[in-house]
Amino acid sequence: MDDVFARFSENRWDDFLDELDKIRVSVVDPAERPQMKATARRDAREAGSQPLLVRMAIADHYLNLLAIGVWAGDESWRADLRDLVATLVPEGDESRDDGLLSSVIAVVLAQLLQDARLRGGSEADVIARAAWEKAQEWAAYAEDRHVERLLHASTEAGARVVTASEVQEVVELATAAADDQHAETLAALEAEGLNAEVMNGVWVVDGDFRNPVRAAARAITLTGYGCVLARNERQSAVMLWHENTLAMADSKVPRWRVYPILAPVTPQSKFSGGEGLPATRDTHPLAPAPEVVRRLADAVGVNLSHLLAALR
Repeated sequence: MDDVFARFSENRWDDFLDELDKIRVSVVDPAERPQMKATARRDAREAGSQPLLVRMAIADHYLNLLAIGVWAGDESWRADLRDLVATLVPEGDESRDDGLLSSVIAVVLAQLLQDARLRGGSEADVIARAAWEKAQEWAAYAEDRHVERLLHASTEAGARVVTASEVQEVVELATAAADDQHAETLAALEAEGLNAEVMNGVWVVDGDFRNPVRAAARAITLTGYGCVLARNERQSAVMLWHENTLAMADSKVPRWRVYPILAPVTPQSKFSGGEGLPATRDTHPLAPAPEVVRRLADAVGVNLSHLLAALR
């Protein structure tokens, strides 16, 4: 472990931010960047065995290096930062200042969520999601006075920095998630322009989108296994998805259509083709609903008769 972090091993919480100011760097010779990255990665790997304040200092140092462009054009920092934020979740008996710790976690999560989505499928999205699931409950308790001092500023080419507003979005989402189990999913849907609410276990998406089937496919890909009803003024579509099977029906073609959904296929990718519906030989009358649709409805916990009424 780099000797620069030794000053944080004495459990002096009151001095933490002042000590951070002393080790931050504002510029680095481009020729030194490879060695700085290698050292930072080594410190990140060894962080889990260090005292909590040292782990926090290592995380801030990583953000510092991002801010001065050390990782310019290189996205490999994301996995390291994901692993670092996991080490920040304290053991039960570790002494800590919850407000300060939560603020560090919130800033790190904001950095990971930059250019990433919690419900997306890219590598950056998956990494951000893993970090969020590990540490989001702590982010809700971040304090503005600490966050302000934890932010980095830079004009270096290739710099990565987060703003106070980005951290605030993380804090607000973490707070909402603590109060509402659906908060993260609602935020993901809203980011896609889909206004939704949960009614009797069904994600109901209303909007002026042109194609409710595609809207339903996008929404159920974001929400995961379950049921989505998407509707505009002219048409409605229902999708039921559990494990490897998806059933859909829409008001224009009142028949159930059943599809296998096997990774890496998602409902969104399945229904992303031309204007028509994907081909399937597994079709059934809308009512009475076939056994496969009844099983799906039972598995995701929705009332099938209500769904049929929504399609009429």
